[in-house]
Amino acid sequence: MSVPEHLFRSPTRASIEALARRFELPFDTSMQDWEWEVADSGRIDAFLEAYRSGELDEDERFTLMVTIIQSFEDAPQAPEADPRWREVLELLTKSIDLHISTVWYWAATDHECLDEAWQVTPSIRKLLHEQSNKFAQQGVGGQPATRRESEIEP
Repeated sequence: MSVPEHLFRSPTRASIEALARRFELPFDTSMQDWEWEVADSGRIDAFLEAYRSGELDEDERFTLMVTIIQSFEDAPQAPEADPRWREVLELLTKSIDLHISTVWYWAATDHECLDEAWQVTPSIRKLLHEQSNKFAQQGVGGQPATRRESEIEP
């Protein structure tokens, strides 16, 4: 997925190591996409509790949110069928400056057809569309945005 360069962010090794310790999750340097590999739909409650706890730094919250979204993606039911998904969307909206890279990625803007995207994509694409004015006008960190609101389809 094409995340605009000025919005791109990725998990830090320190955040991965801290979360691996906290949740007793596997970690070694050969794990290329740790935040996706350790996702577990059975642990969503624990992940959300930690996210809301106020005990995590910004990098840890960023990394954990990717894991939370992947956990919903891996769940046997559609995200919209789970009441916790609404909370995730609210957390993303509340901290959109932190999570815009994640939102943009999961919105799968490179795919016009939602059949080619993930099950979380429709609601995340809608969230991106709702928040796009903020980034279309000012960008992040004072840099201009690379896409206009009209280019982000809900």
